[in-house]
Amino acid sequence: MPCIAAFVFISLSDMKTIKYTLYLIGVVVLANCTSPERTDKIIFNNDILSECNLAIQNAVVLDGVTPPVASRRYFYSTVAAYEALRPFQTNLVSTVGQFNGFSKMATIDTALGICLDLAALRAYTQTALDMVYKEDSIRAFTDRKIKFYESNLTRIVFENSLSWGDSVSRYVLDWANGDTFAQIRGTDLYMAKSSNEYWKPTPKEYMQAIEPQWKKIRPSFINNGHQFFDSLPAPTPYNMGKNPKFNEFMREIYEAVVHTDSQKLLTARYWDDNPNSTFHYGHATIKVLKVSPAGHWLSMFSTVAREQKYNLFQSAEGMLRMSAAIFDGFIAVWDAKYAYEYIRPVTVIQRHIDSSWLPLIETPAFPEYPSAHSTISSAAATVLTDMFGEYEFTDSAEFEFGFGARRYRNFREASDEACMSRIYGGIHFREGMEFGKNLGNAVGNYHNKNLVTKTK
Repeated sequence: MPCIAAFVFISLSDMKTIKYTLYLIGVVVLANCTSPERTDKIIFNNDILSECNLAIQNAVVLDGVTPPVASRRYFYSTVAAYEALRPFQTNLVSTVGQFNGFSKMATIDTALGICLDLAALRAYTQTALDMVYKEDSIRAFTDRKIKFYESNLTRIVFENSLSWGDSVSRYVLDWANGDTFAQIRGTDLYMAKSSNEYWKPTPKEYMQAIEPQWKKIRPSFINNGHQFFDSLPAPTPYNMGKNPKFNEFMREIYEAVVHTDSQKLLTARYWDDNPNSTFHYGHATIKVLKVSPAGHWLSMFSTVAREQKYNLFQSAEGMLRMSAAIFDGFIAVWDAKYAYEYIRPVTVIQRHIDSSWLPLIETPAFPEYPSAHSTISSAAATVLTDMFGEYEFTDSAEFEFGFGARRYRNFREASDEACMSRIYGGIHFREGMEFGKNLGNAVGNYHNKNLVTKTK
């Protein structure tokens, strides 16, 4: 009898349907094929990558890594998941040859039986495990999921799926190891310049500058960190408080904090997204657990993708585009921050207006101009708008951190609020916010225009 191989995508969500469907398919294949290998392409969970992102978010929060480092973890993990799925969807385009330095990828016989969400899970989590410090949250999540797949798949499909995910992860990690991250670890000591117009460590922690060498990291898709410097005019000179325009910016931040209201204070805290913040209780310094900007915006993508009933391939493509733009946004804004080394509001306000003044949220330990959150939020909103258009949604990324959920008419409204939160919180001047927004838009538009992830 000729072999009639089933090559279909099967989405299984109801457990009663699972057993019956697998039984019928097994009968058809065994009755018509002399080969013992299954050729089905099975999908149990279209939302598995959102769950993966939550697992890595927990690891990021517990590790307390800097926002740029967090963006790197999300980026390479989502690339692995996307490339694990890409051979099985004919209209998806590989990022090999598009992303900087990404020149090779494993290959697979697409006739093999594969559980696609298991392969994506495996590629994602194996990549993430290599990059996190506290592995427990990812391992616990992975072990729980693996048990489900093992009990619901044939042995050969289960092993095919794990093997393929492992192969993809190895190639991605080999590529990631060439982005200079390892080389700049331990070389991040930054000596603040003595002249008064430059950035200085800020109260209350007076931490050393974070990631001063991040501009050396290989970008995902843009050419280099200063590619969009034409959208960044030099900030207004400080000039020891004698420049009227600078004094206007300084006074605005001072007044914003002194005369804040409950809504503006809540907005500042909602968008704080500073995983390196602390507070003091007596003599104790307590670390505050918070999501990073990358985690916040990827959570928003997951919310909308669920509402739009995205399938596994669409989710992987969307997360890839989001994480790549965010990763490049951090490289671009960090390049600018350490090029200008601009002073923070708390430093000049304490110097010229009120020595006891403090912002409403902790000032991050890096130069002011331009605003990183404004850059990342604008880049993310640009990519999301290209995907979904003008879409009204609810953001619940901060719910588990005690800040509830917020409704937005579109992604730009959310990003604009994130930008303004830096003024409400007292940590950025208006120029830093506005030009950070411009930089993020430039990064996002470049990705939208030039990164090809599917054929038309």
